[in-house]
Amino acid sequence: MMRATGRLSFLYAALFFELGINLPFFPLWLKAQSLDSEAIGIILAAPLLTRVVANPLVGALADRSQRISTALVVCSVAVALGTGVLAFARGFLPILLTVIAIALAQGPLIALTDTVALRNLKEHRSAILRYGRIRLWGSAGFALANLTAGLMLDWLPVSTIVQMLFISAVVTALAAMAVAAMRLPKAVATTVVGADGQPGQPLLLALTIAGAALVQASHAAIYGFSTMHWQSLGFSGGAMGGLWAAGVLSEITFFGLVGYAARSSTGAAVLLAAGAAAATLRWLGMAANLDLAFIFLLQMLHGLTFGATHLSSVFLVARLAPPRMLAQAQTWLAASWAGLMAGLTSLAGYLYGSWGEQIYDLMAAISAAGFLLFLPVVLSLRKRAPLPLAMGGEAAPPV
Repeated sequence: MMRATGRLSFLYAALFFELGINLPFFPLWLKAQSLDSEAIGIILAAPLLTRVVANPLVGALADRSQRISTALVVCSVAVALGTGVLAFARGFLPILLTVIAIALAQGPLIALTDTVALRNLKEHRSAILRYGRIRLWGSAGFALANLTAGLMLDWLPVSTIVQMLFISAVVTALAAMAVAAMRLPKAVATTVVGADGQPGQPLLLALTIAGAALVQASHAAIYGFSTMHWQSLGFSGGAMGGLWAAGVLSEITFFGLVGYAARSSTGAAVLLAAGAAAATLRWLGMAANLDLAFIFLLQMLHGLTFGATHLSSVFLVARLAPPRMLAQAQTWLAASWAGLMAGLTSLAGYLYGSWGEQIYDLMAAISAAGFLLFLPVVLSLRKRAPLPLAMGGEAAPPV
């Protein structure tokens, strides 16, 4: 188990190190290619929209073949190859097409990694806390990338961003191969049945996925345009990297210390609602204040706005999904927020030039809608015993 934990932790670290370069700094590379904000918004939205198709398709194929680790390796290698091609792409259309090609493989990576981790932790009663302590290495990798890339860009040209992405993609592929060498537990064809003897509720599953998608998609403005906005305010590369790292530091703290609160279905639902409420407050604050210190404090809410939403939705979906559809359910979750974020990112690109920081008011409304969807989930789960956790094998005992 310890060997598997180490390999999974390294995979998460490598995977999110790449994302830690991509999310904050790839828009700067696009800007350096003489693209305007609308073109940048389209390019940033395109891979998210691509995931709406790629994630469920890859998840279904992985579940059907039971070769989830193989799918993980193929996707990670394809991302590395595509990133190498991106270094030579010039102009809006070549960059857009290359980014879409990369997204076909990159989109399912996190969901496939989550599925492998869940399968390996299926026999542990404290699985959610163990998952959180593995997943926090992804957050640590993301924060390290924010700081490293931010400081390097104070000395190196923006063109080096793609080279950084390529190196990190190669490391991710190697980490995926190491995880694939592990023996992955097989799924058992059983039905997830709650304590009342009834199958898991599809309505609760749908509300959970929809609400989580809204809250995660509300991060579109900060993911796509915060770095450019902070740069326009005169913040240095180190300061911008520090702001991103501050958010991820709170995420690491959440995964390592607070994740136990989601051990029951009700606890997971309450954390989802808390994350949605925190996101609404965070975006309202971003729209109202441009002070560096205040933005730093708002970034510290990331542990709730992203961390609580991610951890709780992954586990609540696992509790509500049949074991034979675990990978599909996780990819549905990822595809839903990716599709919504694609639309919001494109919209933010269109509105950013005239709205500026007021774009966060729209994000606050989106996360508030997610909060409203979580309320019936919380109320329903409080009336019933916790559902057993489906991790691709026998159901775990209620907690």
